[in-house]
Amino acid sequence: MIEINKVKTTKLSMLDGIELKSAMFIDKNFPSHFHQSWSLAHIEYGSENIAFDNSGFLISKNAIQLIPPHSIHKNWGNKNNPWTYKALYISDDVIKSISKKINADYSHLASFPYFLSYCNSGFYINEASIFKIIETLFLDTLNDDEQSYSQKNANEPFDDILNYLSLNYNQSITLEILQQKFKVNKFKLQKSFKKNIGLTPLEYLTTIRIENSKKLFYTDVPLVEIALESGFYDQSHFTHSFKKYVGVTPGNYKRNSKILQDL
Repeated sequence: MIEINKVKTTKLSMLDGIELKSAMFIDKNFPSHFHQSWSLAHIEYGSENIAFDNSGFLISKNAIQLIPPHSIHKNWGNKNNPWTYKALYISDDVIKSISKKINADYSHLASFPYFLSYCNSGFYINEASIFKIIETLFLDTLNDDEQSYSQKNANEPFDDILNYLSLNYNQSITLEILQQKFKVNKFKLQKSFKKNIGLTPLEYLTTIRIENSKKLFYTDVPLVEIALESGFYDQSHFTHSFKKYVGVTPGNYKRNSKILQDL
């Protein structure tokens, strides 16, 4: 069966300008990655597999999943079976507002790898509905004493490196450069970073570059300049990495990106 990858993104004016992504994939495997904002997704058709550090499971139609920023995960479909979903990418400020409303500690919520529920009543994209869905996900999880989630304190020894990569993603960065700057053997760094963060330093860097490149798709910046401004050494490298992590080429993504549209 021919692989079908379709992605359409819309920048909405509600909730500080959230991004809406509508997607369909067949036989697509996404490598381990993360998002820089909160990701709220609803499975509309089919099913997908998703895996975090200590758990992996199948989610199907009507599943609603909220993933905090920097929560590393990978997902893939089931052979020859399409799955479609909508995803909203929501800012920290919006989630902080919701956590304050329900008297929950934002830092604690952000330490969870994911929140998951099923909803048969529909996934409506308006402020009231989005707030209600997220509130319910938070409260159901916090009230479930059997749920056990690992905190992200394992990242603390690497905070300086993570911060450096986040601030300098558009610069040329190699393991040798990290070794010199942070006075750590590059081979030990590679191994311990992968064990504790879930990605190698360069995989982490690539994810940050992809995430930041998406912000430029709503501008008139040409693709070749987006590639260079995001830290890729040429457009070919950018295209290969983008398709691997996002599922479509940068050109396809840009053609299907709209600015500040209301539903």
